[in-house]
Amino acid sequence: MSMNILFLSASTPAALALARVLAAEGHTVYAVDEERIWGTSPARYSRAYTRFHRISSFNTLSDLWLAIGSSIDLVITFGGIPEQITGLKDGGADMLGHRLFQDEYEFQDFVRDKVLNTPNRTPSVVKVPVTFAIHSRTCIAEILSCYPSTTFSLQPAAYNATDYDDDEDTLVDLSSLPSPTTTSSSSSTCMSLQEESPLILSCSTLDDATVEAIKDLPMSDAHPYRLTEMVDGGTEYSAHTLINGGHIRTFIVTTPASAQGTREQDFIIVPSSEALFTVLYKFTKRLVDALEPWHEETTYADPRAKKRKALATHITLKLSVKEEVRNGELVRRVMLLSCSNQPHPSLIFFCKQPSLRRDLALAYTTPELASDAAFPLILTSTQDVSGIYSFPAVFVEVIRILRGFAPWTRRWWARVAYLTMMCWVWAVCFEEEMWDAKDPGPALCLWTRMLVTRVIEEVGRLWWVGVLRRVFRSVWKRV
Repeated sequence: MSMNILFLSASTPAALALARVLAAEGHTVYAVDEERIWGTSPARYSRAYTRFHRISSFNTLSDLWLAIGSSIDLVITFGGIPEQITGLKDGGADMLGHRLFQDEYEFQDFVRDKVLNTPNRTPSVVKVPVTFAIHSRTCIAEILSCYPSTTFSLQPAAYNATDYDDDEDTLVDLSSLPSPTTTSSSSSTCMSLQEESPLILSCSTLDDATVEAIKDLPMSDAHPYRLTEMVDGGTEYSAHTLINGGHIRTFIVTTPASAQGTREQDFIIVPSSEALFTVLYKFTKRLVDALEPWHEETTYADPRAKKRKALATHITLKLSVKEEVRNGELVRRVMLLSCSNQPHPSLIFFCKQPSLRRDLALAYTTPELASDAAFPLILTSTQDVSGIYSFPAVFVEVIRILRGFAPWTRRWWARVAYLTMMCWVWAVCFEEEMWDAKDPGPALCLWTRMLVTRVIEEVGRLWWVGVLRRVFRSVWKRV
């Protein structure tokens, strides 16, 4: 059945790729994007969108929903979630995209209480950082003495509870510490964090200045502080999944690309044949099983609520994997750091594979398909494509090398050779995030906008432009 679908932040690479898939499957997709200057939004030029709706200070999302909301079957959020989304939910919009946790501490407490430290649970390889609620300064010294090689951060607590990982498979020994009390990590018990920089504490760095800073903290039973283990080192991984109907529909694991000149959002796909992929999938399934009843309890706490909907959102789990020697053996320590609910650009790879497009469209539009053999969708073969890259990022790197033109030096030729190799790797093994030969408009718009912005920045650096600015400022002051 054809649906009318509204995309928020429709110019992101993931939104454009998914819109092409849904449009090809017969759905009608509308684009909503913030556009400060008319004509600068890439979504405006995509053939996949039936109509583009511009959001500005004069035309808000709430106004748009009043005009077209009655004809929309599904709203999918991409990128930054606008503040007006809460109003859309209250207005009866069927949303795919929910912010589940306020910060990483609330998420870690949920995992600790609802996933790891629950009866009848097998030990999990995935852990969360150790956390204590501190009510007095003497507790800090006792904890640091028990963990001499661990670095902690101390800051105002978000919960009136003492939460820590007492799972039997944890890497730290808590048997010598007082038994803490545990409470639910429900958002109703959450307090607002005070905006102050956390103190970094460890046995090796504890000095007189740090001790005096601890003494000045307003710490009490009514105002506890949170002492959290800091995870240093290791390799960063991310697990991305689509949850619809309370079930996992897509699953992919990525790690950041570490090559010189790449952006922070560039990544490499982890093959599904690796053991880490299986470990993260099993943990994600346990997490989703715990999220579904919690979501129903917190979202539909009002018994008068008539329309109940299973959990439907994107989940990105950020983890740190570090190899350590434990009992004479080399093991991987997998630490869960944070959770976000924004679609990841890795969604592009599901959209690029023709064999997965129909199932991907069903994953978004048909939540009642719970036990279909096609789900969850995974990339069984990643030999052809390993990640994404951005053509403007490569172009900027080329310009930077040309500006430092010095062919008489070995260093310059080494940079040219390295860039040539990386361009070959990008062209063969990576996918450009915005480009689509059948729908080139969004990519051309974005690249043109970036080029114009770059030219304006370069012109602004010219010395005579600075002189004109100073002249105009002096004349304006006299007037």
